[in-house]
Amino acid sequence: MASKWVLLMAYSTPGVVPVDEFPPGTSILVAGPPLTRKRELMIDLLGDDGDEGAVMVTTKMGAGKLLQLFRDWNGDRPADRLHVVDCVTKERGIGQVRETDTTSYLSSSRDMTGLSIELSGLFQDYHQSGDPMRFGVHSLSTFLMYHNLQRVYRMVHVLSGQIESAGALGVFVVDYPTDRELNMLSQLIDGVIETRETDDGCELRLRGLGGRSAGWQSY
Repeated sequence: MASKWVLLMAYSTPGVVPVDEFPPGTSILVAGPPLTRKRELMIDLLGDDGDEGAVMVTTKMGAGKLLQLFRDWNGDRPADRLHVVDCVTKERGIGQVRETDTTSYLSSSRDMTGLSIELSGLFQDYHQSGDPMRFGVHSLSTFLMYHNLQRVYRMVHVLSGQIESAGALGVFVVDYPTDRELNMLSQLIDGVIETRETDDGCELRLRGLGGRSAGWQSY
């Protein structure tokens, strides 16, 4: 029997990158130096007309701020269509946190086992429903601070498999990866969006995705 996701439409991203859409099951790595608006680029790629679900893992910005930023860029949507897994707020130890329909909290980015369990449940829900889902992680760099590259590689390997099985669109952000990190992580994804800062602002270029490539363009 064909899996449900083959019936899903491609994920539209008009005006964001040099291609207008990505097929279900696509994973993308956004790589570049700090302060090149990679978080905003991820949020833009995760946006749609509200009919698709969005799940985000955050390791640097608290869930409240990220949710507000997402809504400012993409509009609001029902609680069952938007979820943030917050890996930073509890570790900071400031104030009380309470899980809601749109937010779950882990103790820190060190807890990759807890993250795996949480995300497996979310992916399973979307896989069973057959509904479209966009998924983002900001940022793999934080996981690389606490874990070796092989363990982060295994995590991304599992997540990219779940993205494919669910027919989702996945976006992974990494800051200033070393050549070894970029080479290893690139084995697991379908395309790389590189970012850089110039005198005129931030630029991106797309590599991969069926051999297509494009030059630098502003964003």
